[in-house]
Amino acid sequence: MNRHPLTLTALGITLCLGAACSSNSDQHAPSLGSGGASSHGGAGGRASVGKSGAGGSVDGGAAGESDDGGAAGAAGSVGGEGGAGGSFEEGMIIPVAPGACSEDAEWANPTPLDGISTDANEQLLAITPDELDILFVRDQSVMRAHRDLASAAFGVAEAMTIPDGYAVDAGVALSADGKTLVLLATTGQSFAAFTRTSRSASFDATPDDTAFTGINQRALQTMQHYAAPVLAPDGKSFVFAAFTPEPTAGFPAGFAGVSVVYESTWTMNGWAMPDSISQDLFDGTTAARALPSALSSDSRTLFYLDEGNGKQMARFRDRPDAPLYTVVDLDTRTGAVPDAKCDRLYYSSDGNVLVAAD
Repeated sequence: MNRHPLTLTALGITLCLGAACSSNSDQHAPSLGSGGASSHGGAGGRASVGKSGAGGSVDGGAAGESDDGGAAGAAGSVGGEGGAGGSFEEGMIIPVAPGACSEDAEWANPTPLDGISTDANEQLLAITPDELDILFVRDQSVMRAHRDLASAAFGVAEAMTIPDGYAVDAGVALSADGKTLVLLATTGQSFAAFTRTSRSASFDATPDDTAFTGINQRALQTMQHYAAPVLAPDGKSFVFAAFTPEPTAGFPAGFAGVSVVYESTWTMNGWAMPDSISQDLFDGTTAARALPSALSSDSRTLFYLDEGNGKQMARFRDRPDAPLYTVVDLDTRTGAVPDAKCDRLYYSSDGNVLVAAD
């Protein structure tokens, strides 16, 4: 994480906090401290919603029943302190606390994931921050597996039936409690949630797109397609890629399409209209997209695949609502997903699902 303190040197400076400050939004979204979802992480629109105050206090649960579910709400003020009534003086130094993930992580000693990696071809789709539930593809079949302890091997993987009209080719999102799955329709323009009653149960085949109404309508209005959905571990934000599909006749000369990474925040009415978090930083083209694979437990590190160079990347920010300035090259660790403490990294490589430690 950037360890350099932030110094306010200009008189009358305005601090822009929260997603509503973005100039690239279709509609201003509330700040990340506007609320969190419990149980299903807000993805299905059925979960209860808590509210956090401007000073960062939280009374709503997080998707993973985490004790620090207010991590995103704490961003309501710089450094998680001060509140709406805080004042700042010229020359004041605002410390930046270390994030969950380190920019200097080495991710050493990768090993095949016990119970998952076999002689078949496997690819990681998603794993919960507590490392107990995993979704992956084995020789074209979508599989799920569970274990009771992160130190144990996964149990026997079971094949999943993906509902008609939906697919995993463009990625999936899994809530922190493992009970909500977000899939993208085969049209590429509609997200929906599928829930289950327990971690040992199968996901219901009935799609629930109520929480994604605004985002889905936006795709039809802009004619963009979506990909690579990611649910934040605390259930308060939803990240995905949006891009211009190439027409049958191809793009006009000099234009390669546009690809953007969006982040939407959870509200009382579902997912808000998204804001770009890649603008002027890591926007791509239709053939060279940035495809998110995970957010860290504090939402301060975004993991994504850069199709332009074929490498997995990690970008860091000082707060959940700050720009993702610092970038680290993770090379061929495709589809990287960290655990809650960010001391283990799960990813795909050469047909195997691997785990490495920092």
